[in-house]
Amino acid sequence: MTRDDPAPRKSRQLKFEFPESGHTLDTLAVTDSNRTAIAVLKRWPDWRTAHFCLVGAPQSGLSTAAQAWCDLSGSALLSAKAFDKLSHKKIDALANGPVAIELAENVSNESNLLSLLNLSVRSGGTVLLTSHVSPARWRVSQPDLLSRLKAMTLIELGPPDDEMLSIRLQAAMKRRYLKLPGDVETYLLARIQRNYAVIESFVQNLHEMSDGREVTVPLAREVLDDMDGTRSLFDESDEV
Repeated sequence: MTRDDPAPRKSRQLKFEFPESGHTLDTLAVTDSNRTAIAVLKRWPDWRTAHFCLVGAPQSGLSTAAQAWCDLSGSALLSAKAFDKLSHKKIDALANGPVAIELAENVSNESNLLSLLNLSVRSGGTVLLTSHVSPARWRVSQPDLLSRLKAMTLIELGPPDDEMLSIRLQAAMKRRYLKLPGDVETYLLARIQRNYAVIESFVQNLHEMSDGREVTVPLAREVLDDMDGTRSLFDESDEV
C-alpha cells in the first residue's frame, strides 16, 4: 500500500510502561535470516506505508526487535491485552504517532484495531504489529479489518541460517555458563532443527544432562536423540 499522506507529525505520546530490551537496532545480531526485516525497521520514519507486521516464530526475537524499534521511534509497545482495554480517546491519541502492538493476533477488540489502522493513515501515524503468523490468517469477524490485515506489508524474521544458529547456540550456552567446543558446534550445525524454540530447548536439556561434565559430541547426540531435535537429512521434495 503506497502512502500519499503527509509525513508523520510530532505529537504528544501516551506513556506506557515497558521493559528495556538492552538492544538497539544497531546492536541486534543480523544475518541473512533477519537482514531485510531489521533494515526496514531502521528506515523509520521514512516508511512508505503506514502499517507493517513483523512476523516470526516463537523465540525468534520478535519482542526484542519490536522493543528496539520502539526505542528508535520513541513509541509504546503494547500487549494485546492492554490494547484491548484502551478507550476510543486513547486510540485516537496513539494514531497520531508511532505505536507497536506485540502478538497482535491475540487482540480481541477488533474495533480498537480497525480504528487504529484507519486513523493512523489519516493522521500520519505508523503502526508496527508483531505476530507468529501472517495477519491474513488471523481469525477476525469484521470484513473491513480483514481487508486491512490482508493488505498489510509483511517483514519476516526467518528461520535461523547457519550464522544465526551459531549465534543463538553460543548465546544460549553462555547464559548457562557452558562452553561450546568447535567440534560440537560443527556437529550441531549439520543436524539440529532450524527452529529457535528447538535451539533453546536443546541447550536447556544439555545443561541439565551435562551435570558439570564437559560438553562433547556424544552428549550432544544423546540430547538431540532424546528430544527428537535432529532435522531430516532430506527435504520432503527429495523423498520418493
